Amino acid sequence: MRKAALFPIVLLFVMISTASGFGQDGDLAMLRAEALEEVNEDRRAQDLEPLALGEDLNEAALAHANDMIERDYYAHSSPDGNDVQDRYIAAGGSRWELVAENISRCENCMQTPDVATVERLQRGWMDSPGHRENILRPGLSRFGFAVVVHPQQGLYAVQTFAGPGTPRGTGSEATELLAMDRQLSVALDAINELRQEAGVPTLSASQALTDIARRLIPADVPDPDKLPGLNSVASDLDRSSWEEIVTIVGACGGCGPEPARSDVRAFVDDWTNQQVYRESLLGSGASHLGFALRANGEGKKVAVAVLGSVR
Repeated sequence: MRKAALFPIVLLFVMISTASGFGQDGDLAMLRAEALEEVNEDRRAQDLEPLALGEDLNEAALAHANDMIERDYYAHSSPDGNDVQDRYIAAGGSRWELVAENISRCENCMQTPDVATVERLQRGWMDSPGHRENILRPGLSRFGFAVVVHPQQGLYAVQTFAGPGTPRGTGSEATELLAMDRQLSVALDAINELRQEAGVPTLSASQALTDIARRLIPADVPDPDKLPGLNSVASDLDRSSWEEIVTIVGACGGCGPEPARSDVRAFVDDWTNQQVYRESLLGSGASHLGFALRANGEGKKVAVAVLGSVR
């Protein structure tokens, strides 16, 4: 089984502050509640869905703030190369979600953090285009926050975000949800358009191969390396009718909770941009296509193309 995968999207932004007036310790639970309210107020102003606190995101934020203090650095990547996605996964988060992070440091801020501290941090992030983009990003559902003060190094604050993301692509295709019974025709159109440009015969739709594609992606949408084998799901296929059957698997993370029309084009583009898959999709040997795409609702999508050549 040939497989292609895309990694989850990670977005990172840094802000440095030299203002004074922040503090030493504080009621972190209260500060997190305030930070969440500040973020959601700005999101509501843009007609965006509010976020919920996530313990895994809180843990990742606090771990990063403490690590920056303990190892005396200020960056999204730690000295050993770990980033927000690594920290989120270590805290129990999914590697398939869209993850984003904002950080801020104030070297002269030694006092106990309070509500005013959180308000100033939020204003600073919202006044910075990159940080603002993370706060107002569609496709997020949960939020984490930490603020830590060191008596010599000052204040370190971290916002973390996660969610299913949005479908790849732009325009109406990215917002048009695609039912399973329409996926094959959309994939067939996309692939045949490329085959016509390449001067090879177009493929025909095959419901039998599409049934195989659907069985290859169980309803719980396992990771690509845990999909069942072709032989285990194609026992009822009339092998005497087919000269060859080739399967291509793709996966993406942070690309939205439900299948969209644009996802199909994105997977076809992914495959045709890789020589080994391009040869299968655009080669003259294949005659029929089956296709299936499933999403787990949390950002992971897996697609399968089944190419067959009749005898």
